[in-house]
Amino acid sequence: MDRKFTSSTLHSGELRCYTSFSPSAATFATDVPKALGGRGEYPTPADMLAATVASCMLSMVAFTAARRHVPADGICIKAACIEGSDGISSMEFDISVPHVVTHSDRKVLEAAARSCPVGLAIHPDIEKKITWHWTD
Repeated sequence: MDRKFTSSTLHSGELRCYTSFSPSAATFATDVPKALGGRGEYPTPADMLAATVASCMLSMVAFTAARRHVPADGICIKAACIEGSDGISSMEFDISVPHVVTHSDRKVLEAAARSCPVGLAIHPDIEKKITWHWTD
């Protein structure tokens, strides 16, 4: 069976990894946190996981907003993974919408964010806390 891999990750030493994506060759680095002996200069894989879920959520919101003729430019999601001794315990997302949006459209956009397939792929024991900040 053929598989199309979209990324390649290389450990470069000192607890740092570099990931490249094809076909764009975009690259990013991750570090193990300083508290665990890493350099702590780049995001941790957990940071990247939260950012990836945020990107997926915002993509779903933007797609849904476009279909409803609701402006989505400028929407911002801040994301964090909360880690305990057993790994990631929860993820927090703070979403700011700089446009006035009707209450019915707000409900639809909130549902779109929750429907993100990347977030849905994460184990259900990991709580996802979403806070919305709407412009009135």
